[in-house]
Amino acid sequence: MKRTGKRIISMLLCVLLASALSTTALAAEDGKVLKLAFTDSPTLVIGDMTIYHPSYAAMLAFKGAFEKSTGGEYSVELYPNGVLGDAASTMEQMLTGTITGSTPADGALSAFAPDIQVFTIPYLFDNPTIAYDVLDGDFGRQLFEKIAAETGFRVVASYDNGGYRNFTNSKREIRTAADMEGLNIRVQDSPVYLEMVEALGASATPVAFLELYSALQTGVVDGQENSCVTTLGASLDEVQPYCTLDGHLLGLAFLVISDTWYQGLDADTQAKVDEAGREATIAARGICRYAEALAVDTMVANGVQVYSPTAEELETF
Repeated sequence: MKRTGKRIISMLLCVLLASALSTTALAAEDGKVLKLAFTDSPTLVIGDMTIYHPSYAAMLAFKGAFEKSTGGEYSVELYPNGVLGDAASTMEQMLTGTITGSTPADGALSAFAPDIQVFTIPYLFDNPTIAYDVLDGDFGRQLFEKIAAETGFRVVASYDNGGYRNFTNSKREIRTAADMEGLNIRVQDSPVYLEMVEALGASATPVAFLELYSALQTGVVDGQENSCVTTLGASLDEVQPYCTLDGHLLGLAFLVISDTWYQGLDADTQAKVDEAGREATIAARGICRYAEALAVDTMVANGVQVYSPTAEELETF
């Protein structure tokens, strides 16, 4: 009886496996396999903790929600670590229909949709919940519809990319904008960042990110601005003893899909895509808030002098 029971269970497992493989094969044949690309590693290491990258968390949540809501009719494949190319390349592949979706940060999306740069105005959002209200409200919805119509990229999830960007440096504690005077700060080669730092009284020097650690270590630049998550990820805290949580920019990232693909769906399936996008948004935002808090605590534990300006001091920025 025991052998018979085991035999029946084995047969049932084989049937289930064959059914799953058959469903996947049919999905592929019907063009119902979605390919989502991501340029970075699926995980982040912050101190002793390893957590999902916000963009990968968004992809996982979208996959789970969409596959479940469609009863397995659609299959979602995830391609992290840049295996399908960099951000620009994956977005080009979306336009040609090679892949279905990608997870660009605001900088990569702005190359196709310049209007998204409205969110890079320095000191625009006092806290993340305000940013989320704007992204989820009428302004965000209208902007995303405009981008979809003009570019073919439909934003289905929006979240911040690891938290606020803050200033770090190797010279002194920054409490007010006056303390920026005389510092040489590394920035991205972007007019917004260059003008922001210059307006605060410091010198702005573009340096490639891969060269940043060396530039800070050798004194080519005194400081830099990035989220605490990014600062830790690149070990910049080793050469930056001071950090000021001024929160000058809340960098954003998005899960975008091909609008051509989306428009080819029936209304019911479109609604399921939208709902999966909302679940992806919630997952990514939760990871962002956790990652940022964990990164700040880790920097303090690593010996970085982290300063939170008062409301009056922030006004000087």
